[in-house]
Amino acid sequence: MQTVLYPLSVLYRFILAFGIGYAGSYLLSVALIDVFYPYLAKAESIYLAAFIALFFYIVFVIISFCVHSLKKLSIISLILMIALFLFSKFIG
Repeated sequence: MQTVLYPLSVLYRFILAFGIGYAGSYLLSVALIDVFYPYLAKAESIYLAAFIALFFYIVFVIISFCVHSLKKLSIISLILMIALFLFSKFIG
């Protein structure tokens, strides 16, 4: 049973790290573009939002591989995605 469970948990961690990280960086960049647009030019707001979203993605992937518990990682990822989704909907 352990030989089947371990590869599935690794696959789940990869999907959470890279898939949810990508979706979260997308939501963050969309929200940050709306925040920066009134204060900066359009190109600068897009560039700054993409740069911050890239840092978010890198940090999220690193942290997702540092957290040992898959349950904690799932809860943290779910809360973060809900927060970023609500942030992008209320701002945009």
